[in-house]
Amino acid sequence: MALAKVILLAAALGCSGQDCSGHGVTWGPGIGPPPAGCGGGGTGGTGPSPPSGGTAGCTNPSCSSPPCAAPLLGDVGCTSVAGMETYNHEMLSIGDTISSGAHIFGPFEAGFTSQQDNIISTWGCSTPSVVYDTEGGTDIGIAEKRVAHLCNIEFPRIVGNTYYGVVGPCGGHTNDYHFHRGFSCLYAESGGHSTKVGDVASHGIYGKWEDYDLKRLPLLDACGAHIGPTPDSATPVYHYHVQDQAPFTVGCHGPSQSGGLVSVAVCRSLYSDCDNDGGSGTTLTTKTGNVQYDRYCPCFDATGSNMGTNVQELPALSSSEIYYSADSTANSQTSGTTTTTTTTASTTTTTTSTTSTTTTSAGGSGTSTAQSSVSSASSASTASASTTSATASATSATASTTGATDDTDASTASTSSMESTTSFVADSPTTVTSEATSRGFALQGSILMALCSFSLL
Repeated sequence: MALAKVILLAAALGCSGQDCSGHGVTWGPGIGPPPAGCGGGGTGGTGPSPPSGGTAGCTNPSCSSPPCAAPLLGDVGCTSVAGMETYNHEMLSIGDTISSGAHIFGPFEAGFTSQQDNIISTWGCSTPSVVYDTEGGTDIGIAEKRVAHLCNIEFPRIVGNTYYGVVGPCGGHTNDYHFHRGFSCLYAESGGHSTKVGDVASHGIYGKWEDYDLKRLPLLDACGAHIGPTPDSATPVYHYHVQDQAPFTVGCHGPSQSGGLVSVAVCRSLYSDCDNDGGSGTTLTTKTGNVQYDRYCPCFDATGSNMGTNVQELPALSSSEIYYSADSTANSQTSGTTTTTTTTASTTTTTTSTTSTTTTSAGGSGTSTAQSSVSSASSASTASASTTSATASATSATASTTGATDDTDASTASTSSMESTTSFVADSPTTVTSEATSRGFALQGSILMALCSFSLL
C-alpha cells in the first residue's frame, strides 16, 4: 500500500522519463543492474557515481510548525561529521571514509526485489527470492531478523574482516551512503554526553549516551528526542539521540505544539500509514517467533511495538528525569514467564522491596515485559544505588518539562528525587536501578519530500 502511495505521488508530480537517481541505492555495483535507459552508472545516468562512502547530496527537511511527519523513505536529516569504516561491507573497505553530509534515513527499508539478488546472495542466502518483500516498510532490525530466519543464516555476522548485514557496522550502506542506525563510527563512546553526529530539521542528533561514564541512557519521546543540556548548549534544548531500537534515528520531527515532548498517540496521528490496515497489522516471522507489525509506522511505544492496540506510553512523558541507568544486571533475578506480544521468553523475578519497575526488551523482533522489584537508598546529598535492597529518603519531585505531555509543560524539577523508570535495551530484558540524583534543571519547555523515485534499501 505504501509503495502504491509513492507511485501515485510520483505520478501526481508529473514525473516523466526514466528516473535514474537510485544509483548506489537501488542499483549499481553489488546491488543490481541499472533500470532500462540509465546506462552504466552515475546519478541521473549522466555523471560519475559518488565515491565509496560519499553522498550524492543530502537534503535536511524542514518542520516549520512541529510536530511534523518525517519522510518514511529518504532524508530525515544529514550528518555533520565524518567517520571511518571499521569492516569491509558491501562497497566499503576497512579504513574508507564516510563523508560528512551523509544521508540520515528513518528506520525503514523499502523492500527487497530481484534488483538486490547479488547482495542478498553475498549475505549467504542461497535463494534470494525467499526474502523478497515488494511492500517494504519494516525497520532494519526486523528486516535482518527475517533474513536470518528465511535464509537460515546467522545475520548480521562478522567473518574475518567482513561484516554481513543489511547495514554495515557504522549503521549505513550503499555507495550513496545513508545511515539507518548506529552511527558508531561518528562519535566516541567515552566521557559524558555523546557528541553531535548530525542535524534533523532544526535540531541536533547526538550519539546514544546521556552520560557514558555514568552509564546513563536518555529517556526519549516518540520522535526520539528529549529536552536537556548537550555538549553544545548548557541550556536545556530539544535534541535527538541515536537509539539501539526502532526507530533508531527519528520517529517524527518535534517538539510538541507546546514545545514539550511528543507522545506516541500524537506521533501516530502524523502518519496515515499508522493503522491504515484497521489495526490488524502484518504478521512477520523471525527466528524468535511471530511479530505483529504496522508497516511504515515509525511510532514505537514503551514495549517496542508500533501497533495501535494496547499502546504503552513512553516513560519520558511522565518522568522528571531525562535518563535511565544502562546497568542491565542491577537488582534483577529470574522466575516466571514473560508476556510478549509476539513470542514467549522465560524470565524470573525476585522481590526485594515494594518499589516496582517495568523491564522491556525492544529490538524490533517483538517485545517482552517483566515485572521486578527494585530498591535503593538516597538522600539529598549522596547518590547511591544498591544491588540488593535499601531504604530510601528523598524529597518530592514536581514534573519537569522533560516529562511534559503534548498539552502540558511543567517548569520545575526535583533537586533530589528517586526515580523508578522503564529500561529499553535491545534484545534483552534489563532492570533499571532506582537512582538518587541531585541534578536539577528548570527545563523549558511529511512526508515533506516529494520524490519521483525512492530507495529500495
